Amino acid sequence: MANYVIKEMPKGMGNGKKGRLFPKMQVYTEFDYDKVVELVHTNSPAFSQATIRGVLDTLAVVMKSYLPLGHTMKIDKLGVFSLSLEFTDNEADSTGQQITQEATSKKKYHHVRAKGVNFKVDKRMVDDINKENSFERITGNSTSPSPYSLEERLQRALNHISKHGFITLQEYANLNGLSYSTSSRELAKLVLVPQSGIKAKGTASHKVWVSR
Repeated sequence: MANYVIKEMPKGMGNGKKGRLFPKMQVYTEFDYDKVVELVHTNSPAFSQATIRGVLDTLAVVMKSYLPLGHTMKIDKLGVFSLSLEFTDNEADSTGQQITQEATSKKKYHHVRAKGVNFKVDKRMVDDINKENSFERITGNSTSPSPYSLEERLQRALNHISKHGFITLQEYANLNGLSYSTSSRELAKLVLVPQSGIKAKGTASHKVWVSR
């Protein structure tokens, strides 16, 4: 079950009247590089984490090399990557007035640089997401703190450990509505308190938390 909140555009945007309402995804955390590698390995254990890192690192190098040459890159079931550009030269004249479009067009050249990389998702991915997920509205702001107190979060974690034998960092974050980084700091503090009843086991991407 995926969650979303309702947001309102600032007044004056869109139709110039009351801000238009739109759904916004409830985001709990951002997976870092190590977590992405771990998840790919979990879904395809035949590939070692070292192999996955090698592929991802090489993909970044290939994109860096070929996007500036006028190529786009399409990865089936993921999407298309392309380079976006921007002017770097100052388009204001010595009097501080903006150069008109006509004057700008007469310039022999502009200094240009890469602005970013555009990504257009493959429609099949969107279709698959909609087939496999339903979205439920929740109240409150996506940046609000966890609705549970520290004691409640600890108890929820202990209940999860009792049922499954352990809890991962991501599971703790999702269970208590916290960000990945906040969950990491909180678990580190709880481990230092013997009365918490939990301890860490393993290292890096294989780290989990179990009962003492």
